[in-house]
Amino acid sequence: MNISERVYLVGSGKYGMELSEPMDCNVYLLDGGTECALIDAGGGIAPERIVANIERSGFSMEQVRRLLITHVHGDHAAGAFYFQDRYGLEVIASDEAAAWLRAGDMDKTSMNQAKRGGVYDPDFSFPACPVERSVNEGDVIRIGDIELQVIDSPGHARGHISFLWDKGERERSLFAGDTVFAGGKIVLQYVWDCDIEEYAQTIEKLHNLSVDRLYPGHGPFLLANADRHIEKAHGCFSRLELPPNL
Repeated sequence: MNISERVYLVGSGKYGMELSEPMDCNVYLLDGGTECALIDAGGGIAPERIVANIERSGFSMEQVRRLLITHVHGDHAAGAFYFQDRYGLEVIASDEAAAWLRAGDMDKTSMNQAKRGGVYDPDFSFPACPVERSVNEGDVIRIGDIELQVIDSPGHARGHISFLWDKGERERSLFAGDTVFAGGKIVLQYVWDCDIEEYAQTIEKLHNLSVDRLYPGHGPFLLANADRHIEKAHGCFSRLELPPNL
């Protein structure tokens, strides 16, 4: 589904558009002209539904070369192995999280805790996945003629990164994973690596970017005035309050 110039929504679960399997996050396809990339992989339960949406949008999987992972929670990264193994996508994750994805680490990805809490079924699978490239703050990822800047954005999860596409005035887009959502909402969870202080610092950093468009990991995307929504979350933290939880 084409949602803005060169950006397509090809996966979204029960906390979004119900476009694919219910446990999927929002999965975006970027059209870089000579090649495409996916941002996040979904939960891996029915990844062929994401593939069907890619093809329905007019692309073939041969055009999709890279898979960018915002963080390694199951709904965003458990599908990575399918895309790497079946289609040979270059998987890119943060330097910190790459080791956990390579190992399929059920503790560092919070999968064991999430299963105990009933978030995932006991038999939910998170296969280890090779990561060809690990990145850090300020690194640039090129998708054809699109340049994405890596933004370290912990708080919701350790090793979380966001991707900034800066096309100039009123053309700054942020692929934010699970850092911030429409209405200034966030996601705090009782897992080992969810940290309120880091979250507040990340929201301040994202607020200072003054982005126009926000493509979050769940729920509606914003095609204008995204900075106003991030400001709501920043304002809550500034008043020593917590933003509303998604």
